[in-house]
Amino acid sequence: QDLTKELVFCTRKLWQLTKVKMLPTPAKFHYVFNLRDLSRIWEGMLHIDSENINTKPLILSLWKHECTRVIADRFTNADDKKWFDRTITRVITEELGEEEGALIPEEPYFVDFLRDPPEATGDEPDDVELEAPKIYEP
Repeated sequence: QDLTKELVFCTRKLWQLTKVKMLPTPAKFHYVFNLRDLSRIWEGMLHIDSENINTKPLILSLWKHECTRVIADRFTNADDKKWFDRTITRVITEELGEEEGALIPEEPYFVDFLRDPPEATGDEPDDVELEAPKIYEP
């Protein structure tokens, strides 16, 4: 619980650093960062069930995954991506300490497409479409 509160501040700090450093140019016109990015990061983090993410390394992995998907996936060159990876580690280390900074994996992945749709029970209406559950997990 305390880690999540601290990650709110870290997310805002990371977003502000990115917004100041990665300014739009004619070649990088899509480098526009706004408050909606912050809500997208937290929206993604809320897609996972709490029983699937019960350790500090998993929470930090999910946080980095969401920050990378929302912010760094826009970057067009390796230098910008390297800057973002260094900055994300620096923000965590400065705000949470060296120990937590060491817990962040290089490239975390979380997916929501590895589950099968539920089996039909026969009690569903004829027009029902059984879709795979959208459950986020490491």
